[in-house]
Amino acid sequence: MTTGDRSASSPRAIYEKSGDAFVPTWLATGPWDKRLQSGVALAGLAAHLVEHAESPAPMITTRLVTDLQRPTPMGAPLIPRLSVLRSGKRLQILQLEILCEDEVVIRSNAMRVREGDSPANGLDAPASLPVGLPTMNERSPLNAILETRLQEGGLERLGPGVVWARFDGEIVSGVPISPFVQLAMASDFGSGVSANIPWREWPFANVDISLYLFRMPRGPWARVQSRTRSAGNGIAIVDTLLADLEGTIGHAHQTLFVTRSGRG
Repeated sequence: MTTGDRSASSPRAIYEKSGDAFVPTWLATGPWDKRLQSGVALAGLAAHLVEHAESPAPMITTRLVTDLQRPTPMGAPLIPRLSVLRSGKRLQILQLEILCEDEVVIRSNAMRVREGDSPANGLDAPASLPVGLPTMNERSPLNAILETRLQEGGLERLGPGVVWARFDGEIVSGVPISPFVQLAMASDFGSGVSANIPWREWPFANVDISLYLFRMPRGPWARVQSRTRSAGNGIAIVDTLLADLEGTIGHAHQTLFVTRSGRG
């Protein structure tokens, strides 16, 4: 199989497993530079690797922080390196590094907390999935396995935004995209759905994605409600409220590097 070839044997999978490595298919191609993998795909792979790590007791991932440390080329396989920093019946802390061409391109830290009974509070009512909405303006090959419903905002309309997303594919060949992996991937949409400056004049790049959850997502849809703020210093922060059809799940945050078009 050739990386980036749309005739690959498993076109609905973002990555193929090859021994201990993960090889990107054309679905992992970034929307802005075809030589690079997309942050959405990489965030999904990191979430998948964390989700399938063994835990000493039933736990949920309450925090997942992923640093996108450098651009990741399409032409080389990814090698994961997972470490357990702490593991007990109440708490587990994981560190994940993903290497490409012997360099760390992704570093994630995850906290998992044991599940138990406690009073519920502050929960909102279940949401209704909107119909008749446009799709999010995305140039990514992931659109082949992605359905979006843009409720508010978008790259061409400045201000806060809301989008619903549903992935119907596989993160790794033979492994469907789970609700947790889907949520990690959809969280990367926040910067695009809530752009606060003209993106053609002021392009931006995500350098991290952080999820903070009080329950795991359920069902086929993820809701991303985002707002982007900046002090005009080349840095912006995206704050996102995450939900599914049953209600709010938690929050996500992104740090953006902003520069004027044509400048480094």
